[in-house]
Amino acid sequence: MRTSPRLETRIRAAEQRVADTFGLTLTEHSITLTAPEVGVRVLTTGSGEPMVHINGISAPAMGLAPLIARLPGYRHVLIDLPGHSLAPPYRWQSQTVRELAVAVVTGTLDALELDRARFVGSSLGGLFTLWTALDAPHRITRAALLGTPATALPGARGIAEMASLTSPVRGGLDQRLMQLPAPRLVARYALAEAIGADAARGMSEDLLDLHRLPLRLPGQAASYRALLCRLMRGRAPRPENVLTEAELARITRSLLFVWGEQDAFCSPAIGRRSVDRIPGAQLTVVAGGHNPWFDDAPRCANLVQDFMTAHASHLDQ
Repeated sequence: MRTSPRLETRIRAAEQRVADTFGLTLTEHSITLTAPEVGVRVLTTGSGEPMVHINGISAPAMGLAPLIARLPGYRHVLIDLPGHSLAPPYRWQSQTVRELAVAVVTGTLDALELDRARFVGSSLGGLFTLWTALDAPHRITRAALLGTPATALPGARGIAEMASLTSPVRGGLDQRLMQLPAPRLVARYALAEAIGADAARGMSEDLLDLHRLPLRLPGQAASYRALLCRLMRGRAPRPENVLTEAELARITRSLLFVWGEQDAFCSPAIGRRSVDRIPGAQLTVVAGGHNPWFDDAPRCANLVQDFMTAHASHLDQ
């Protein structure tokens, strides 16, 4: 149950300022799913063909605003996954994370009456998109994945913060510390390890607040840690969350990977070994880190736009 109205008000105010900065008019939807029993928060903006966006672990959907603002002509559907931003807390239990992820994605599409859509996924969102492309391919036309798609591909490794959070002893302390007020400088320093120093340094205070403040809401830090522990052990992805060569070869959707040359979780060279096994997939290396649109939003947006509007192939059917 929510007990931090002032904090929620601060988060909503920062979200609105980010929307105003990038010229986005937002509509909010609160969706309650039954299988699994969980709440999802969705923001929509724009009009046209639907494009679904799923951001990374502990990150807000509105973190993709600098990219979305440069992709006109779509109805953008921004998913705040359970336990993220202002979506209700969730511990990701009872089934495999893969089963839960696909159920959340397809259940959200059903609630929004979307038979299928283009997808943009970042990090955890990339992993959820790839799982959906394998287990419910008819719901995706084509997908752009920005940065290492979490644990999906062999060779990906976590950062030091993740190793600490998944530790039985240190993780509990880290979780409690995330719930305490801290200066923006501390949050900016922590983000730098994941997305790169330049991207973290250039992030506006409002975008920074959207990344740091939700973790202080009741249940959100615990949700983050619970999901991370199901995905990883220390810095190593749990084997069941890594796609096999056979699974990569079975993906039948058109995919674009936009990979920052300084991605902290996996180098483009290692990632390319897996991407080359996916029929119809392409990989473009760009400047920047794990969230390359924070380093060069126009470049990333141009790549996504060109890919999304390219001539349809048999993989999009």
